[in-house]
Amino acid sequence: MEAALLGRYLKVVPVFEVAQTFPPRCCSARFNLAFLMFLGFTVVYGLRVNLSVAMVAMVNTAIMISPHALFSVTPPLCVLLPQVPHYNWDSETQGWLLGAFFFGYLCTQIPGGYLAGHYGGKFFLGLGVLGTAALTLLTPLAAKWGSYWLFALRALEGFGEV
Repeated sequence: MEAALLGRYLKVVPVFEVAQTFPPRCCSARFNLAFLMFLGFTVVYGLRVNLSVAMVAMVNTAIMISPHALFSVTPPLCVLLPQVPHYNWDSETQGWLLGAFFFGYLCTQIPGGYLAGHYGGKFFLGLGVLGTAALTLLTPLAAKWGSYWLFALRALEGFGEV
């Protein structure tokens, strides 16, 4: 009697009719999104630190050699690469130029988070990376015009990193 009642409420499905679907491991949407975000953040961090790497060759370090050095000093990179421009920026100016990016970056975190939550993050990530990359191409021109122009350009690049 219990088997008849149980059979009315439960449907017995043969094992061979149950299809087990597994998502593809290498081409799933989650994997593709993670890989594209990895590439995007790699570009963003590369754009963030490029001036700190290039500044080693841009600054004339020949004037910073101490006469009391106890070891032989190799020639500065600007002597080895004569086509690299030389800028006589002291350490304070270098610090301001390297920190200018983060001034702009700091100002846009809360408004950028609000707008990304309202309109979607991919729009702001794409435009931010594109804008920062385009402004980075203007770095040599701004450095040639002076440290104030380069400071303003780096701050604008920071604004793009929402």
